[in-house]
Amino acid sequence: MKTVISISEARKRLPGIIKSLRTAPDTVYQVTVHDEVVAEIRTSPLVKPGAAAEGLLKLRKKTGEKRASKKYPISENVKDHLYVAEKKP
Repeated sequence: MKTVISISEARKRLPGIIKSLRTAPDTVYQVTVHDEVVAEIRTSPLVKPGAAAEGLLKLRKKTGEKRASKKYPISENVKDHLYVAEKKP
């Protein structure tokens, strides 16, 4: 259900609007300025826990196997990384 309200009314009724979204999450409030819709207030989409990790795992399966990379021990060569300007030839 869509409800059209002016921006001044939205400012006055914002706490009530938020409470009503909890009871009726399918409601959409369209905020107008000079009779032109400029924004919508609605509930955020529900995301099930673990959905992001599941998507990343699917993407990894699509891209192929884990590739072995050449490792460079930065902790053993920390001075090479921190003091580049002070290197002496």
